[in-house]
Amino acid sequence: MEEENENSYAQKVVDDMVESSRETLNEAPTKNFGKLVPALIEKGIESVNLSMFDDEARAQLLNEVGDECIRKGKIAQAVKAFMFVGNKERLAKIGENYENIGLFSDAVDMYVLAEDDAKLARVGDTCLKESKFPDAIKAFKKLNDRQKLLTVGDECMKREKWDSALEIYSFLDSKEKLVELGDKCFKHPFFNYAAKAYQLAGDPEKLTKLGDECIKQGLVKTAYDIYQAAGNTTMATFIKENFMKEK
Repeated sequence: MEEENENSYAQKVVDDMVESSRETLNEAPTKNFGKLVPALIEKGIESVNLSMFDDEARAQLLNEVGDECIRKGKIAQAVKAFMFVGNKERLAKIGENYENIGLFSDAVDMYVLAEDDAKLARVGDTCLKESKFPDAIKAFKKLNDRQKLLTVGDECMKREKWDSALEIYSFLDSKEKLVELGDKCFKHPFFNYAAKAYQLAGDPEKLTKLGDECIKQGLVKTAYDIYQAAGNTTMATFIKENFMKEK
């Protein structure tokens, strides 16, 4: 009940300020914003109707809200305010701040919102250099930079970052690279990753060979699943009938 009263009070403050400033905003749109900004931050901009303001006044008000939120460390609210008015410059600036303190994932998110491809490419290169592969992948996928993604994928494969390599080669729809990854996992052996790679590559022959190896090593259930994925019904049925009967 106490929280409900506080919310009602905050809304009343906003409503009163909007009403009192409505007639003067067009003439001097900055005069009353100092009073409105704290109330808007308290209530949340998504909960307040600002349709009575013209576009210029609304943009100015929300930019001030965003700047004040940054000063108060309320970054998520600042991002909302800048997104409402499409202030890509300020969103990119937040991205730069994140980048400067090494929060690369957050920086990538901000540059995506700001549609700043140049900064996105820069932070992607930084992430690749510092082995922050998931963040590099996110940046280069957004840019659809296939060559950089291939570079990241090869580095991931070399360092046995199988999940990231699979994500990249699947995104690139590179059968050749997927088979290469599958072969590498086969030798280690990481049969589960090899199976995923061969399946994504659409290579039933490689899957069947992998299934054969699993049989040799006594991995019956794994072999059965691989034969199923390969469409090798003969071997899948053989295993099911002879090794997987319920006791």
